[in-house]
Amino acid sequence: MAKTSSRGLESSAWASSAHRTQSLPPRTPSSATPPSRDAASLASASPQAQALARAQALKRFEQTCGRLRWKSIDLENAYNRANAPEAWAFAAADAERNFKVDFHEFYVWIEQAVVLLLKVFGTSVERGVGAAGNGTTTAASQHAYHHNVLRALDDAAHPLHGALGQGDVNHALWKAKELRNRWKDAAEGRETPPLKMYDLNWIVTEAMRGLEAAYDVASARVRDDLAAAHVEASVVRQQQAAQDEWEWMVEPMDWEA
Repeated sequence: MAKTSSRGLESSAWASSAHRTQSLPPRTPSSATPPSRDAASLASASPQAQALARAQALKRFEQTCGRLRWKSIDLENAYNRANAPEAWAFAAADAERNFKVDFHEFYVWIEQAVVLLLKVFGTSVERGVGAAGNGTTTAASQHAYHHNVLRALDDAAHPLHGALGQGDVNHALWKAKELRNRWKDAAEGRETPPLKMYDLNWIVTEAMRGLEAAYDVASARVRDDLAAAHVEASVVRQQQAAQDEWEWMVEPMDWEA
């Protein structure tokens, strides 16, 4: 993982590779549950309430990207330790295992950022139900949810498709998800693919580049919605001030399904 001082998060809006493995988005099985557009709770709300809810989602997206920038510095340091573990008195296997856990946690924040962007446009993601059909969460439904988060970006008509649903950015998001799936067992000591198989700098840089572009699209939508609903900027500030702006980040992480 090369230094990110010249590109990636440290040169992004959130700041104060010849041999790389890529993967294409998998085809959606005919039996898979597709993502659904619009949240029922917003559909019946007033235009003002809808605009404020989307403004809140955008604010949380900004906070999430700030968290991603913070974590990216840790991720780069962890990658350096994983590639020179003896300098830090770590066994090579332990160092690599710890980095894989770090990357798994980093992807959680990438996924959260995408979920919040989808909320700006009223797009909800199907979570699936348990085998008994009673809403109980199962491993299969969890996997379906993580899959459907990215599948929601495939719709060419969706406003986020251009920024996140195509090209290198989309490939990087799917590759990050693939590594999240492969490396989530690293903490249990299970054998997982080695780090050197992947261009991790490319994955992180492209994913963050896409989130920056998506932010421009989402912020324009929020501005238009607030203007159309005649919501004053002071009202938005009052709403944000009345809420704990960071407490939501440490509550149970619903996006993990």
